Amino acid sequence: VIQNKAGRQAIAPGMVVDATGDGDVFAGAGEAFELERVHPWLWFLMSNVQDIESALDARKGLFFKSPGKGHALVPWGGEARVNRKIDATNPAEVSEALVECRRMVQEEAARLKASVPGFEDANVSLIADQLGITESRRLLGEYVMTRDDLDRPFDDTIARTGHWTKYDCVYNIPYRSLLPRAIDNLIVAGRCISADHRVHHATKEIPPCMATGQAAGTAAAMAAQAECAVQDVDVHALQARLREQGAILE
Repeated sequence: VIQNKAGRQAIAPGMVVDATGDGDVFAGAGEAFELERVHPWLWFLMSNVQDIESALDARKGLFFKSPGKGHALVPWGGEARVNRKIDATNPAEVSEALVECRRMVQEEAARLKASVPGFEDANVSLIADQLGITESRRLLGEYVMTRDDLDRPFDDTIARTGHWTKYDCVYNIPYRSLLPRAIDNLIVAGRCISADHRVHHATKEIPPCMATGQAAGTAAAMAAQAECAVQDVDVHALQARLREQGAILE
């Protein structure tokens, strides 16, 4: 059910891909999930930084040289700075955290101007319009990936990802981790696929989210064409089509 300029309308889709990140669709549809509370982030950009190389050498704060003359990108927030975790699916908690983080951004910007050489005349030129949220809901699907799946092959692999904290390790992502247990026309993609908290550290990153999105969209199209449930998609045919599209499955 949607609300737009034409009023309230209902859409009856043949297939749905839940790429909301927070699992809004599968949660609303009654599928089982796990929920993790997280520390929020609110990145911001400072401009008119003079001699940013010297500022970086001063090591009096965490920031990065950004494209454009005199720009510094500051990753503000996270466990080191925000005292409490929030439920990113709770609008009230998200709003409160956004206000708090914006106040903290102003405090950090003032500290950088006062204490870091080169920031004296800098100003905040951009604050992220949304909080950075690393985790919320995770589907409890047909298969839940665990840390024991590191480097494990699957017959129904539809995507692969490395692990940014464990070099030379790979998680193969099975098609079953994109599938809910009950609903037959819903596929999940992105950071809310069926994986435990530890595996999520790898599967939440942008490249695997792109890869599972490609797999989910392709599988949904195949299910729609065959007029079958997503659980009945020919996985070998799906893998062949993904390879034709350039996906890396081996």
